[in-house]
Amino acid sequence: MLKCTIDGREVEFQSGQNLIEVAKKAGIEIPYFCYHPGLSIVAQCRMCTVEIEKNPKLQTACSTPASDGMVVSTKSEKAKKNQRSVMEFLLVNHPLDCPICDKAGECDLQDNSFKFGDAYMRTSEDRRTFMDLDMGPVIKKNMNRCIHCTRCIRFGAEVAGIREMVAIQRGNNTEITTIDGRPLETEYAGNYSDICPTGSLTLKDFRFKKRAWFLKKTATVCEGCSRGCNMEIQQEGGQIYRCIPRENQEINQWWMCDEGRFNYRYTMDKSRITEPKVGTPGALAQTDWGSAIQAARKAIQGKKTLLLLGSDLTQEEAILLQKFAKQTLANADVRHFGTPGVKTVADDAAADRLLKRKSKTSNLHGVEKLGISAFESIPAGTEAILVVRGGRAVLPSFGGVASVVGVGVFADSEAKALSTVLPGAAFTEKDGTIVNFQGQEQKLKRSVLPAGKSKALSEILALWTHQGAGLSSQTGSKSSAATLSEGAV
Repeated sequence: MLKCTIDGREVEFQSGQNLIEVAKKAGIEIPYFCYHPGLSIVAQCRMCTVEIEKNPKLQTACSTPASDGMVVSTKSEKAKKNQRSVMEFLLVNHPLDCPICDKAGECDLQDNSFKFGDAYMRTSEDRRTFMDLDMGPVIKKNMNRCIHCTRCIRFGAEVAGIREMVAIQRGNNTEITTIDGRPLETEYAGNYSDICPTGSLTLKDFRFKKRAWFLKKTATVCEGCSRGCNMEIQQEGGQIYRCIPRENQEINQWWMCDEGRFNYRYTMDKSRITEPKVGTPGALAQTDWGSAIQAARKAIQGKKTLLLLGSDLTQEEAILLQKFAKQTLANADVRHFGTPGVKTVADDAAADRLLKRKSKTSNLHGVEKLGISAFESIPAGTEAILVVRGGRAVLPSFGGVASVVGVGVFADSEAKALSTVLPGAAFTEKDGTIVNFQGQEQKLKRSVLPAGKSKALSEILALWTHQGAGLSSQTGSKSSAATLSEGAV
């Protein structure tokens, strides 16, 4: 195994690794701004320079591959002096607006200034200023905070596949902007904010909403398509403020599309039904859970039933519904639905060159793995339909069937064909397993409590099977409700 010495510690590494990554593996921090492991190396910020034995000049750690026997010092007086000089240079034009900057609390410039900078500044000249620039529906730019790391330019050209960010002018007048000031066109614009080391490129959706240190973070999975990008939900007080990608080299690397990033919005939309409703299609009225369950059972009982299961449900929920169909619905026909035009895994494919998939539900491959067939058309003689979804699956046509009971997440506009709505938990409000298009099992993690009076699917089905059955089932053999609950999370 190849070995080098960094700050007196012997570290093993693989051929081709640069000094930043080798040091990180050993728990040694080398500060940097322009370097990103997913982008090309330009070595232009000069913050990561280190002293290497037998080399007369400082070397940038990002562009220097480790070699066997190399001796490196990241804390020599020469390296420290350079770090202080670079920080002073970068702060010459940087505004002192940390109290209002969205990046405050997670800013590389703040952190490196505190750890490696100097407490004193020698300049008193006025700082350069630019007007804020609206760059489309996702990003707003504050050029005053830019340190010219060019991560955004490289991301657009190398990852997103669209050369839309450029540097114009030179020296102190350099400005990062889009070509001719046009709005951003990429569907991955949120990543510009993620990789910006300062608060120069900010998410309009998050701008001035919440300080970073107040946010509670939950590591989970995106439900936006069958890729299942790893992401982090950040919330405070039960309100979700943003979702950001988590690194997973096998699935989404460091990136995330805007569709998945902002998908959480529907879970907090005012039009979402969060209390039980009963009535006739197009004329539903709010009621309590007991009355709603009774109405749902009456609508289904004794009828030839079709159970439509959304491929946005978790594996645990799908298994629970299979048991429920056998025990309670007299072996109702069970079919899955999700994305128009993508009925089976054979129809699923890449939707772009980066991350997006054609299946806009996260668990299509999982429900087919359970042997559930795709919904084609309503079988002849169907008298009632029970449709269960997590909120992402697109509702099919119910073909004029009058008794349609909806369980899960529905907006008011989606409930016009339903006679009963039993509100369920969205993907942000439950734990569970999904299987992505690669066959990898991943875990959804609950970030917030179910909205309003919404309940987990296991609770709803337990109420369905237990309500009105009396308490006699609590002694002796298991009740059907208890048996069903074994499939819940």
